[in-house]
Amino acid sequence: MLKRGKRYMMLFLPVFLFMLCTGPSLHGQTGGPEPDRVVPGAYDVWSLDMARDGRIVFSGKEEGEAGPKMRIWLFKPDSSGKPVLWTGTGSLIDSSPKWAPDGSGVVLVRKTASTAQQPVLTTGIWWKEFPSGAGLRLTSGPQDRDPAWAPAGETLVFVRGQGLYNSSLMMIEKNGLGLKTLIASVQGFITTPNWGRNDKIYYTLLKQRKTMVEAVGYPAECWGLDSGSIWVYDLKTGENRPFLENSDDNRHPSVSPDGRYLAYISTGGQESPEGKVVRDRGSLFVLDLKDQTRFLISNGVSLNGGPPCWSPDGKRLAFFSFRDNRPAVWSLPWQKYAQTVKVGSD
Repeated sequence: MLKRGKRYMMLFLPVFLFMLCTGPSLHGQTGGPEPDRVVPGAYDVWSLDMARDGRIVFSGKEEGEAGPKMRIWLFKPDSSGKPVLWTGTGSLIDSSPKWAPDGSGVVLVRKTASTAQQPVLTTGIWWKEFPSGAGLRLTSGPQDRDPAWAPAGETLVFVRGQGLYNSSLMMIEKNGLGLKTLIASVQGFITTPNWGRNDKIYYTLLKQRKTMVEAVGYPAECWGLDSGSIWVYDLKTGENRPFLENSDDNRHPSVSPDGRYLAYISTGGQESPEGKVVRDRGSLFVLDLKDQTRFLISNGVSLNGGPPCWSPDGKRLAFFSFRDNRPAVWSLPWQKYAQTVKVGSD
């Protein structure tokens, strides 16, 4: 019996070695990911961006502070220093920072909180030079949000809201000139555009959804927002089409620095939410734009908050999560945990 077992092992060993050597290069560990917290736990972080030199800019506040205290901070992960407050603007709320590709500054969304004199919250896009901090207002709002840089760093794309159920995709130059409408008055909520290679802009669209309800014995229409889908707009041709639209909630596209991969958040593949943080009902995916292979990176990711953020070398992905019951951004080496998703498995 022992000799027979050895003989079987000798027959199986070459097959095992062949499978090991010829397996896919992007196939991560089967164990659960172990992400790292990007910013120290004393801060509530909603979104961040990484510069080429490793410096991080994030929107957040110190633990325990009220929501309107959200500001922009700078942080160098490899240093022993604490995050440095970069904006202190009284009643203004700053969010959604994005480094210019050359690291010369940051664009951000600046919100004017509602007051008794002005009960409506207004937002605009601002430029803040680094390291001087000199500022320039690029747009006048009143509902401008989600700025993102063109790869060349001279132009921005952003969303102009016109009420909850109407929004437009806009473009403007770094100096605040050349305002242009790319997609006008879409019925729905556009959010988190991302300017990829080959002049393609990916963005999230949440369409209107009508539900019939009964009120006081009579039918009534109730309007809300449907699940998200990812669309792509081609600057060269003007074509605007759905890119990832199915029964899942798909949001927050983010193209890798080399232009090959698209990270996004989706409910696809999630099991029952029982025992999980309800706000983290999404998963982090990466799509290979070259051969359309899709990889599941991590479960337990929030559909809200900032979009996924690539490290400058494209080796790590940061994502937003409430996994410790507070808003925070975590990162991991995505290729280490990439699990191939079969087409039609969701």
